[in-house]
Amino acid sequence: MEVLEQLIKILLLLNTLLLLAGLWRPVIALWWLDYQNRLRVLRYYGTSWLVLLVLWLLLKSLPF
Repeated sequence: MEVLEQLIKILLLLNTLLLLAGLWRPVIALWWLDYQNRLRVLRYYGTSWLVLLVLWLLLKSLPF
C-alpha cells in the first residue's frame, strides 16, 4: 500500500508541474496535439490531477 501511495504522490507531483507549465505555455504540456490552448490543458491535466488527489486522499485515510 505504501508503494502505491508513493507512486500516486509522484504522479500527482508530475501532473502538477505539467499543469502549471501548460497554463504558462500550453505547447509544453500538449506537444502531441495540433491545437493547444489552456482549456485543453485544464481538461487533460486538471481532471487527472483531481482523480489522483482523490485516490491519494482515499488511500491515506484507509486504516492500514
